[in-house]
Formats: sequence, C-alpha cells, structure tokens
Amino acid sequence: MDRPGRKTTVAVVGLGGMGIAAVKNLIEEGFEVTGFDRSPYYGGLWHFTEDKQTLSILESTQANIPIERMCYTDFPFPKDTPTHCSAKEVQEYIESYVEHFQLAPHFRLNASITHISEIEETGKWRVDIEGAPSQYFDKLVMATGPHVKATPFRLDGQDLFAGEVMHSQRYKRASDYVGKRVVVAGMGNTSADIANDLVGVASKVYLSHSRGAHVLPRDLNGVPATSVLTHRLVRLQGTIDWLFPRLRDFVSGRVLRSITKAVFGDLDPTWGLDDAPPATVTNPIINDELIPNLRAGKLASTASIKRITDADTVELADGSTVHADVIICCVGYENNYNMLDRRVNPMRHTDAAWAAAQGSRGRPLPRLYQNVFSLDRPDSLAFIGCVWFATGAFTVADLASMCIAQVWRGRSRLPPARDMERWMDAQADYITGLARRATIVPATVNMRAWLVWADETAGMGVERHVGRWCGWASWAFWWRERRLYRMIDAGVFTSAVWRLFPGEKRKAWDGARAEVQRLNEKHEANLERYNRSHR
Repeated sequence: MDRPGRKTTVAVVGLGGMGIAAVKNLIEEGFEVTGFDRSPYYGGLWHFTEDKQTLSILESTQANIPIERMCYTDFPFPKDTPTHCSAKEVQEYIESYVEHFQLAPHFRLNASITHISEIEETGKWRVDIEGAPSQYFDKLVMATGPHVKATPFRLDGQDLFAGEVMHSQRYKRASDYVGKRVVVAGMGNTSADIANDLVGVASKVYLSHSRGAHVLPRDLNGVPATSVLTHRLVRLQGTIDWLFPRLRDFVSGRVLRSITKAVFGDLDPTWGLDDAPPATVTNPIINDELIPNLRAGKLASTASIKRITDADTVELADGSTVHADVIICCVGYENNYNMLDRRVNPMRHTDAAWAAAQGSRGRPLPRLYQNVFSLDRPDSLAFIGCVWFATGAFTVADLASMCIAQVWRGRSRLPPARDMERWMDAQADYITGLARRATIVPATVNMRAWLVWADETAGMGVERHVGRWCGWASWAFWWRERRLYRMIDAGVFTSAVWRLFPGEKRKAWDGARAEVQRLNEKHEANLERYNRSHR
C-alpha cells in the first residue's frame, strides 16, 4: 500500500493496444503511471507505418475477430462500426480510447529505452533512456507485446537468389510488387492476407506451406462465424480438455470443417489444406478470399520451400520447382526482453523439452506465473503480451492488467513462490505437449483455466454468477435475471461481460448491462434477417 501523500510509481514499457490498457487500469487503481514507447506514436502495430523495420498492420487488413470480442472491456467500438472493421477503424478506436480516459498526458513517446535494471538497495527500477536522464519507478510492467522481434530465418541456398528474400514485416503494400513472381511462405492469417493482397498485382503468386489450415469465413448465416464461441462452450471445452483432450481437438475440428464446407464447398485436396492443426493450438485462418482465389487459379498452393537452386529458381519439398523474383517468409515474431537485466529476464531459462519440440521453432519460453507475473519479482514486475488464447488481444491485455492492478494494490494475493514455480512447470509441460503436435505460440494458455484465475484475481464476478453451475450465487442470478443469464452464458461472447458485476476489486462499468443486451439483440436480429431472406 502507498504511504500517505505518495503514490506508487509504475513504468509501462510499450504503448501498443495492450500497453495502453495497462496504463489505464493502473491509473484507475490510484497508481502514478508513465507509459514509454520508442515510436513517435502510440497504438503499436495498428498504426500503419512505411518503415520496413517496424511491424504494422497492412492498410488493407480487416480485423479477424468481431468487434464485440476485440474491444476493451469498458469501451465498445462505435455502434455503426462494421463487425469486422478495417485497420484504420481500429487505429481510430485506440485513439478514442486514449482520449476518453485522458491517457495521453501519461505517455512519453520517442523514448528509446536502452536498459532496465533493479536497484538492489531500494528495490526500485531504473529505466535508462537514450539521450535523456534515467528515471526510477517502484514497479514495472513490460508491455512490448509478442511482436517485438521478427523470428530469424535462413533458406538453404539463399545467397544464390538474385531477387529479394524478406520477412513479412517488410511487406507494406502490393504496389511494390507489380509484375513480380512472388512466393509467400507460410500458412496463417498473415500469409493469407499478403497472398490475397498481391492477387491482380503480382504476375504470379504462390502460397507455399508445409501444413494445412482451417479456413473460416468472417460471417456465417448473417453473424460472425466465430460466434459459436460462448461462455458455455468455453466451460465445456475446459471440462473436455481436463478429461479427454484428444476428443476436444476432434470435436472442434469437425465443427470447423463443417463451417468451411457450408460456405466454401468441398476443398481441392491438391491445395494441401486438409492436414490442419487443432484450432486450440493454431489460429484458424479467417479469410473470405483465400478459397475463391485458389479455386479461380489466382493463387497457386504449393509445397513448402526446400531450397533455392539458382538466381530465380525455388525447389519445393515435393521435388517440383517454381520461378520467383521475391520470397516473403511469414515465420512470425517473438517476445524480446533484452533491455531487461538478465537476472530478471523471464526468457533467460532454457527448457530442454520445449526447445526439442518441433512446434517451438527455436523460440524461447518465458517463465512467468499465469504468463503475467515475474517469478523473480512478482510484487514489482509483470508482463502484458505473454498470454494467448482465442479472443481479442485488447481484451486479454485488459484482463491481465486488471489482475496486476489488484495484486499490486493488495486486494488480491499471489500464491507462495514454490506454488508459482510449480504452476510454471505444469504450464511448460502443457505447452510442450502441444508443440509436439504443431507449431504453437509460446504464450498459449488453457483458456478456461486462465479465465477462472483472472476472474478471481481481478474480482470480476463472472465465474461466481454464471460459471459455477452448482453455486448459490449462480442459481440466484439465474432466478432473478434469466434473460441476461442466457445472454452471458450462451449468447455473444462480449468483452463487456467482464465489467458487468460490481465487486470489491476492479471497477465495474455502468454501461456493461446495456451493451451485453444490445449486442445480443443485434445478433438475434441479424440471424432473423438472414433466415427471412433465405426462406
């Protein structure tokens, strides 16, 4: 707790969509917060930049996640925003969030941090800033996110290639590749977006990959295809994951394949999409154009790259060859905390089993309690951007930073150090098992288990009112508010739910109830409109 007349100071490093939520939630709990970012702007990858050394969203990108699950918990998108909005609309939404909560005075932009260390005598954090005096803080949140460092790669025979071999980070717009023969390597949302963006501009576009993927439309029967995700389904998946983990993958695979077939029809087996990893391990591709472009021959699906044999020839894993001028490698990104003193850097550990798993792809596995709190300094060091499951990153960051604020405010407690270490050991075993089956994001957590922990730690009350089938509070809420209960339990999986119930910890949002009702009524109206038009 703070001494009278003095607020606890907190540095938040990184002002993308996740770091901004941390600044807001910590201020809300009475901390004195300063947010840092090396860029001249906030918003991270959602702020388009021409700089090829900096990751930003493509100008043509449409959000894959519906806005009701993508938004912050107490600040919905404007009512007239399309369900799957444009990158520009996301950027404007972030700017509105910052303005609404008056966060900009707490930001320091153009602040390139060179090193962060702990002062052992005082326990304070020293933040060294290029060209400026160092600053000192009581606590530190690292919110640089999962896209700090482009995953390095090297193709066999790359020096022989006369054209450009590049990481997808450097791709900004299709007009830079007019008339070029382009190989887009990888099978994910990024590679699908880039490949489709190049159609009609490049002379030839190859989508080169070693595995399949679930490809889903943005909308199904007039509503988002991902609207099948509900609180009830998350609970069910958690139970199945505990008792029959393989069954979970089988069931989810059947559901996703049925959605794909209903919208796109039968897939051509030569496209190589059938061998798809489970959606619980790897994100499905949300794209309306990929299948039609493959079917029309505007995109060519090929085997993965084996090696480059001369100035413009690429040999593929199946022995065939293609000619190319540009190779764009969509190999992803990773967290990077090199600015942190090694003694507290959660990436300093080497987990042999994780490193040996094919799906780890050489990326480090951070050791953090619940993928949020430092195991070395949990009372003063935490991380945003190391938790991943199937919902919006803004929402996850909002929940994680509410947990940080409540723990550091003293309203919630963390378990003893040995129990936090045991949790991390179990998490490493869990994610390593997944990585033996498919490439996986190191930040992946069990969705149900993590949400139960976050609900209790941040004091959100959703689990108590809806999640516990045998709990008295849940039965009482069902009896008093049956319609609202059904909306939360089996209706739209909206971020506003996490701010609905008042409690003794995090701040509730007065507009949450109306927002939950509005989104569910809109969802029902869209379904009814679709059904009427297809009778």
